[in-house]
Amino acid sequence: MPKVARIVRGFTAMAAGLMLLGCAALEEGAAQGSARPDVVGSRKVIALVPDAQSAAQMRKAAQSTGYQQLDVTRLDGLDLTMLTYRMPDGVTGPQAITALEAAVPTSTVGINHAYRLQQQSAAAQALDYADTMMRWSEGGCRARVPIGVIDTAIDRTSPGLAGAQVVTKSFFDGPSADVTHGTDVATVLADPDRLNGVRIYGANVFGKPEAADLVAGADALVRALDWLADENVRLVNLALAGPYNKLLNLAVERAAARGLILVAAVGNDGPNVDPLYPAGFEQVIAVTAVDVDSRIYRNAVRGPHVDVAAPGVDVLVPTAGRMRFVTGTSIATPFVTARLAADPAIVAARDVSEVRKRLAQTSEELGPAGRDPMFGFGLALAKDICGE
Repeated sequence: MPKVARIVRGFTAMAAGLMLLGCAALEEGAAQGSARPDVVGSRKVIALVPDAQSAAQMRKAAQSTGYQQLDVTRLDGLDLTMLTYRMPDGVTGPQAITALEAAVPTSTVGINHAYRLQQQSAAAQALDYADTMMRWSEGGCRARVPIGVIDTAIDRTSPGLAGAQVVTKSFFDGPSADVTHGTDVATVLADPDRLNGVRIYGANVFGKPEAADLVAGADALVRALDWLADENVRLVNLALAGPYNKLLNLAVERAAARGLILVAAVGNDGPNVDPLYPAGFEQVIAVTAVDVDSRIYRNAVRGPHVDVAAPGVDVLVPTAGRMRFVTGTSIATPFVTARLAADPAIVAARDVSEVRKRLAQTSEELGPAGRDPMFGFGLALAKDICGE
């Protein structure tokens, strides 16, 4: 039975997906006039330091000026130490950053910016067009590297993950948020029509929110990258977006230096905003979304950082025993990650610049010749990559 026919027969309901939008890029510091909180823990400040001497200097400087130490974590995968403090009353984020970096010049200090998932519900307009559009080989390809997924928790019992090995770890205290988004992403990666024998390392960075807004802190993202680097996971999917953050910037640089290839959603805040992160970092492959007719997703962020496009509008995903249509740059991102995981040329790539070169050579132009701010290099194709 053809795949679309199987899906239509199995289709029982279409439920609303997560409507989790990204926030606009900000300078370091608290958001001004924002309708949503752009930080996790408004009185929290975080320092990353490179060695024991710097850590000792930071402890001394913080203690002498009234900062309360909340946590110290050694990040062996990134070769850093993270120190978390509560700021004294009356001290702002920018003031804390300036003072602590001045006291310890080797440190990188920042506030705990919030990052949001980039997926939402969608009306049904097409059925399972993604594999045909990307020209996946029949029967899929062998996954050549393990894949890290920095997202919500993953439901390892989901039928869509029956053929995958899934290892999970959480990076926050307390109960976990809903597993739907992370399970959607993992299901796209583990679909045997795309990848066979995939091993997924699920880094859960989303705790259960006190309010409706679901966010992950920059500190959780840094810890997750450290874990994946320590586990030698080469390829990492990040279907989330938020403002620029110095702590995350340093962690991304360290991860890239270790050989990790990071693939991230450009975000759903619309075409007229500045780049969101981590997609906005030079060391990250930035993924946008298109529909069945190769038209850009109307809410996708645009800019010179966009690398490549993938199906991300009305994508049919089987989760929790039902079929759902989801839309957003979140769901486009794992299609690109899966394509990279199947490509033997990516295994040999020394850094992200070689990955970009490979995508430029193998993607289908959708806009002006060359890289453009709407589609990047064009539609990512999986044609003929399995047997190379």
